[in-house]
Amino acid sequence: MKSDQPRLFCLMWLWILTLLCGCSLTAAPRGDIDAAAVIEGRPPVVRILSPLPNQTFMAGATVHIQARVENAGPDLTRVSVLLDDALVGEQPNPNEIGAAMFSVKIDWPTSNPGQYEIAVLAERGDGSLTRETVTVSVVDQAGLGLEEASGGEAADASESSLPTAPPPTDVPTTLRARVTTVSNLREGPGTQFALVERAEVDQEIELVAANPAGDWYKIRHARGEAWIYAELVSARGDVESLPRVSPVNLIVTDIAIDPHPLVCQQTSEIQVTVKNEGAAALPGGGWIKAEAVLKSSEEILESAETVFPSIAPGGEYTARTELAVSLHYNETQRIRVTLRRLVDESSEGGEVFYAEEYVLQQGSCP
Repeated sequence: MKSDQPRLFCLMWLWILTLLCGCSLTAAPRGDIDAAAVIEGRPPVVRILSPLPNQTFMAGATVHIQARVENAGPDLTRVSVLLDDALVGEQPNPNEIGAAMFSVKIDWPTSNPGQYEIAVLAERGDGSLTRETVTVSVVDQAGLGLEEASGGEAADASESSLPTAPPPTDVPTTLRARVTTVSNLREGPGTQFALVERAEVDQEIELVAANPAGDWYKIRHARGEAWIYAELVSARGDVESLPRVSPVNLIVTDIAIDPHPLVCQQTSEIQVTVKNEGAAALPGGGWIKAEAVLKSSEEILESAETVFPSIAPGGEYTARTELAVSLHYNETQRIRVTLRRLVDESSEGGEVFYAEEYVLQQGSCP
């Protein structure tokens, strides 16, 4: 036995040194933050999802400010929303469950025309701060109307073979354009969206917005609005001045659990309400994954998946699935929901949302 003691002693020190070396390692820089874990030593990441940069609104409209905080963690002490450095709203202790990612939302009722800077700040307990900003414009009703870029006089609606409707309140600026090639008009900016009708060569149309990439234009026609590929039209005026509209913007507005809290070996229904805050219907619908995870380790205890249909702009849909958890009763758990569009090429990723944490009740578990 004595002859084995030096070897055991060396092995023990080798194991301790390995642990110490492992603690000194830092994560390599990455473009994306892992939604399932917080990377220590890195600041939180703030991403403003809406409004879009340089978006334009009419005075009196309500701007929905939505942001996502990534690499958050339990030491995040405050999330603040500023308008030209004036506080609009704040949420102290916004991440009590210690999630790696969560969303915040606040409404701003606009009033006076002008250009405004919206800032979202995330602050840690050590005083470190992360900030992201977007600039938007607010115009009054007098700024509306159809004007030719060259002459400045209002265009005659009879010049267009597509009769126009009154301007909607969320699209304050327009441009005239001419179709250069026979073109399909679609419900959204992409060939995956449904066909509405066709536009003929030399047809006059009215551009009211563009998608964030600028390669599709939103137009107004007799039966409403549609999208056309940008290379198939010749615009008169500065297309960069068009408001940028996100075609499909899905968010989870509510996660309901029944019964709640969960009981070991008993089924609970998970209801996930999804809203489309974008400008086009979602072709093909989307996909929801609900997971019960152990808070202390993020271990996945049970998961279920479901799909939901296409959601019209401004519409909502409640997707339902079921979970039955049989592990770690009397321990703190939470429901993690991942939202992804079915039209996305990759089956990975998606937006992550968390429901209120709970302690799994023992129920009939031994």
